[in-house]
This record gives sequence, C-alpha cells and structure tokens, in this order.
Amino acid sequence: MPVFPKMSLRPEVENYLKESFMNEEVVSASNRQEAERKFETLLSRLSHPPSFTTVRVNTHLASVQHVKNLLLDELQKQFNGLSVPVLQHPDLQDVLVIPVIGPSYESWRCHFCIF
Repeated sequence: MPVFPKMSLRPEVENYLKESFMNEEVVSASNRQEAERKFETLLSRLSHPPSFTTVRVNTHLASVQHVKNLLLDELQKQFNGLSVPVLQHPDLQDVLVIPVIGPSYESWRCHFCIF
C-alpha cells in the first residue's frame, strides 16, 4: 500500500505525459500494459518528496563557499537552531546538496559520511 497518494495532475498535463509514455515507439518496444505500468509508476514517484535539494552555483558570480555560507545562514534563520548540512557534491564541484530532513535523512548521512 503506497504511503503517498497518486499524483493528481490537470487533465491536459496528464494527457501530455500519457501520450509521451504511450507513443507507438514505446508500445512497440514492450507492450501497452507495460507502458501503462511505467506511466502509473511515474505518477507514483512524482508524489514522493525529494531526498535532497541541489543548488548549482554560477561560479562566475560567486564562489561555491560564499553561496554555501549564504545557504547555511538562511537555513539557520528558517530552522531556528536545527543543523541542516549543506554539502558539496563529490563529483560536481559547483553543485551543493542539501539533504531533506525526514525518513531518508539517515541514508544520506551514511552516503555523505555525516555524523
């Protein structure tokens, strides 16, 4: 039983996405039932909150460290003392990662070695 409800979209948006998932090429590669299942999976996954937020820094305008400090200051103000980490992506040096504090937070602590 899913924890999150199915994503509810405006009819025109749902029709557009469904047409993309149900086009002739996709249906011929598998079958209509498989394409419908993939579409329903998409709607289910869209209803889940993200595990993290990413921020790409324009390093022509500011350094990664400067933006990281700004984010830390703002998070400190908004969350009043709660320590929210802002991490630099291990492979993409101009990307900052902010784990979402919630059910998946523990897995991200392990992934980025935050203790």
